[in-house]
Amino acid sequence: MNAVAIMYVNEHLESLRADAHQHRSASQAGKRSLSDRIASAVTELRRTLGLESTGPAFPTLRDYPFEG
Repeated sequence: MNAVAIMYVNEHLESLRADAHQHRSASQAGKRSLSDRIASAVTELRRTLGLESTGPAFPTLRDYPFEG
């Protein structure tokens, strides 16, 4: 190959790499960290099971006849 063809190919590859880097940076900007995703999943699981910080999902046994 001649030198001009090599320059054109290298320039094209460089532009492809720059586009890929820009695309990769843009797609990673909206991602949350692993700890944020785990915390969100745990919160959603607690909300689904009714185990929120407001108290347990089960009623308290007040005025129960066999209270010890």
